[in-house]
Amino acid sequence: MQNRILEIVVYLMNQLSDHQGSMANFDEMSADLRSMGFTDNEITSAYNWLLKHFDDYPDSFSDARPDASNRAVRILSDTEQKVVSPEAYGYLLQLRQLRLLTLEQMEMILDRCALFSADPMDVNDIKVLASAAMFDGGSADLPYAVWVGNPENEPIH
Repeated sequence: MQNRILEIVVYLMNQLSDHQGSMANFDEMSADLRSMGFTDNEITSAYNWLLKHFDDYPDSFSDARPDASNRAVRILSDTEQKVVSPEAYGYLLQLRQLRLLTLEQMEMILDRCALFSADPMDVNDIKVLASAAMFDGGSADLPYAVWVGNPENEPIH
């Protein structure tokens, strides 16, 4: 469910960016999300997370457009390039530019990719890690399976 909420949050942030931070068309955005197959509970959870996030970081909400510090592009190391697909890295950059991830959270996700993945992570893998970082605080106390998959079903290479 957290991945679906993440998709809604990204949609809402893109809408905020397109409308210079205005949420005046709240009802229209909710209707669009319902037509995309999201439930009212998921939409409400995403709105609540977004409002809480920007309550904690008020400067982000006043201007949803990416600022200069969020436009800086981190170059992946050779190892990271082998374990993060270009599409997954692009998605991770989008989350950072939308101010949904801090630099520390982005680094934590890249570290997890480099440490625990032999195959390139795709966008869905990054969504799982980003959801854990955003919604669960990205704590090192998160279950092992969140970071590397189910250890009973997937061997670590």
